[in-house]
Amino acid sequence: MNGDVGRPSLGTYLLLGLLALIWGSSFILMKFGLFGRGGVGAAAVSGEVVMSGVQLGMLRMGLAGAVLLPVAVKGWRLLERKDVGWLLLVGLGGSALPALLFANAQTELPSAIAGMLNTLSPLFTLIFAALLFGTRTTGRQLLGLALGFAGAAGLMTLHEVGGEIHLGAVIQIVAATALYGLSINVVRNRLGHRKPIWIAAYSLGAAAVPGWILTVWLGTGSQLMQHPDAALAAGSILVLGVIGTAIALVLFNAIIQRSTALFASSVTYIIPIVAMAWGLLDGEYVGFQHLVFGAVILSGVRLIAKPLGGRGEAD
Repeated sequence: MNGDVGRPSLGTYLLLGLLALIWGSSFILMKFGLFGRGGVGAAAVSGEVVMSGVQLGMLRMGLAGAVLLPVAVKGWRLLERKDVGWLLLVGLGGSALPALLFANAQTELPSAIAGMLNTLSPLFTLIFAALLFGTRTTGRQLLGLALGFAGAAGLMTLHEVGGEIHLGAVIQIVAATALYGLSINVVRNRLGHRKPIWIAAYSLGAAAVPGWILTVWLGTGSQLMQHPDAALAAGSILVLGVIGTAIALVLFNAIIQRSTALFASSVTYIIPIVAMAWGLLDGEYVGFQHLVFGAVILSGVRLIAKPLGGRGEAD
């Protein structure tokens, strides 16, 4: 780890806000990528998909890796054997698998609810920081963990408009946020000596390999082009891959290195607000109980991410 880190600067806060806007918009983009024009409105999650969640997730990774390929090629000689395993973990575990899980879950869940559940990331960040990297925890943070998981459990029990409980979809998002938490700690503790854009280029390069293989093998391109909503779906996935993944990951790694893992994961304060705004504009249903349980999760995140004595998490 890079030693103690003081309070984040104004520039770091601005980066955090920009990242929240980008990632908060990713859920509605996934929805349009999955359903095209059928993704408009509350009933979208029960409609016919343009492509499956696996196809969208893998195409997203392929596009993101392609964007940063020039950086990876240029910095090839900087690649060290000791970093390879960590980069593979960040790329496959922190990008590829979560992209697949989120996209697959959103074939059943509204984008606004997916955005709320994404707030679990800081909880898992703390868990892995304590278990794997020796970060000390406080009673306040343990209370935050309890609140966060209580809120998530509450969201799992709620019925959607059609009367269904999409427990499997929720579990997939919980698993994705756990992978995010692990990846954040790896970047902070094992790859902090590398530039953010370099980490993003090689980790997404690792994720892009299975991404392109599965994209070709599953016939995603031909399937997409035969659909009447191909332009909207393809455009949404392109923005999602280039801006929502490649550029966003560079920003995120920069924030991690300039602050702390927990501060960086607190981007989830703003993500659900952006995701909910897009969802409501698109006609999705978000009930009072959803808001209550979402607020419970955010309360837990707040307790976890609040600096100890004016400083970041312990090293």
